[in-house]
Amino acid sequence: MKVFLRTAMLVAGILIAPAAASACEGGKVLMEDSFNKLNRAWGVAIDPKLERIDGDGLSTDYPPGTVKRAISQWGFFDNAVACATFSVAYSCTDADRCETQPYVGLIVWGVDLENYYAFEVAPLVGIYSVQRLQNNKWLTPVNWTALPGRTKFNAGDKFEISAVMKGGLITFKVNDRPVIEFEAMAPDGGSLVGFELAAAQTGRSKTQLNLSRFEVRELTAESQ
Repeated sequence: MKVFLRTAMLVAGILIAPAAASACEGGKVLMEDSFNKLNRAWGVAIDPKLERIDGDGLSTDYPPGTVKRAISQWGFFDNAVACATFSVAYSCTDADRCETQPYVGLIVWGVDLENYYAFEVAPLVGIYSVQRLQNNKWLTPVNWTALPGRTKFNAGDKFEISAVMKGGLITFKVNDRPVIEFEAMAPDGGSLVGFELAAAQTGRSKTQLNLSRFEVRELTAESQ
C-alpha cells in the first residue's frame, strides 16, 4: 500500500504565488491531448457521476479515497519530454486536523499498470514524491518532501509537471523548474506515459481535480 501523509505531519511552508503553467518544453510534438473528448487510447472510461469532459478538460468531483490512473497506448517513447497540466481544489472539513491531501501524478517509464514510475505532487501543501510500482508492489524511491522553495499552489491554480527522459536519467520539473533528477533503469525500447488523479483519502469533502493537457515532445538540447 502507498503511504499517504497527513497535513499535520508536514513542515509548514511559505505560500508562494507560482507562475502560470508553462508551455511544454522540447521539440516536435509526438503526442498531445487537450481532453475535449476521452481518447480510447487511455484505456479508461468516464464515470458520469464523478467525472466529466468539457471545454476545461477532464474534471472530477471525487469522494474521499478515489484514485484514477491511466497509461496511454499511443506508443512507446524514448528520450522525450512528457508534460501534463493540472489544477486541484479541496477544502478540509477540520482546519485543526486537516485530512490527507489530494495529489496528481505524471506516469513515465511505464510497461503496464503494474510497472511504472510516478512523479506525484500534492500542490495545496507543496510536497512531491517519486513512486515506483514493480510487479504490482509499491516502492518509494523518493518519499514525500517539500517542493524547492516550499512552493505551494492555491486551489484552482493551473500548473504543469513534466519529465525530461534521457536514457536512464530523468529530471522531474514543476512549471519548468527542476525538482529532482533521478537515475534508474528505463524499459528497453521506450516506455509508456500516463497520469494519476487522487482525491484526499479521508474527510468528508469532495476533491475537484482537472487535467487540461497532456503532451509528449522530442528531446532537444534546450530541454535537457
